[in-house]
Amino acid sequence: MTQTGNAMAWGAQAWGLVRNVGLGLMDLVMPDVCPGCGGDIPASLGLCPACSRKLLEMVSLPYCPRCGASVPPSAGPRADGCFACPTVLPHFAQVIRLGPYADPLRPIVRRLKYHRLGTRCPIGPMLAQAVRAHLTTGEDDALPLDLVLSVPMHWRRRLARGLDHARLLARWVARPLGLSVGHELYRTRLTPEQVRLSRTRRRQNVRDSFGLSDPRAVQGARILLVDDVTTTGATADEAARTLLAGGANRVTLAVVAKSEPPAAYAHAQA
Repeated sequence: MTQTGNAMAWGAQAWGLVRNVGLGLMDLVMPDVCPGCGGDIPASLGLCPACSRKLLEMVSLPYCPRCGASVPPSAGPRADGCFACPTVLPHFAQVIRLGPYADPLRPIVRRLKYHRLGTRCPIGPMLAQAVRAHLTTGEDDALPLDLVLSVPMHWRRRLARGLDHARLLARWVARPLGLSVGHELYRTRLTPEQVRLSRTRRRQNVRDSFGLSDPRAVQGARILLVDDVTTTGATADEAARTLLAGGANRVTLAVVAKSEPPAAYAHAQA
């Protein structure tokens, strides 16, 4: 790395540390607030009653297990995909989500990204519960999973933010499932933000952007890949492709929310 690059990296790291200390001090002096609406809540709760009810309603919405998009209750989920699925199905075998990227999940995800989500927020345990509900089969209650991995952040972006929020979420999900969180998946290059790119451009943007530090750790493994939000699924698909190429047996994607057009969410509630 060049001298300029080193200076930028250390500057980003210093900024991340300063910001995290500042946010920690704010948490000490500010009252407990609901991450879904910003309203005051009792110290023993993670969400206010209204946001809790909305979240439970969201979790009950039907969705496609192949891409995570909301589907009409009359259609029901289909294992072979839905109208919103890409023509070429992704490398991950299944999507497990809590709900669409709408309130109260939207502000909760934003707080998670910028380290303002308290440990009492039930998002991690709820996602773990959804994973268990969708994957547990048989009377022994055994999960067909061996390892939890997060969709990793590039080290430069992680330094700038001060924390890899997807990895933090993966830890919250893995703990109640009794699984360990691996670190073998990493970013090989810093890719531009995906927000304003089309589905095709997103796939091109993340192509060959992941690597495995130790392929032996994933060989034959049934992996739960965790991220906060999926939109087109391009990033998670490329991560899953890398894992399968490294010898993984199966990859299941678990996300807090699926970002989709407002019309799709309205259609699912109709």
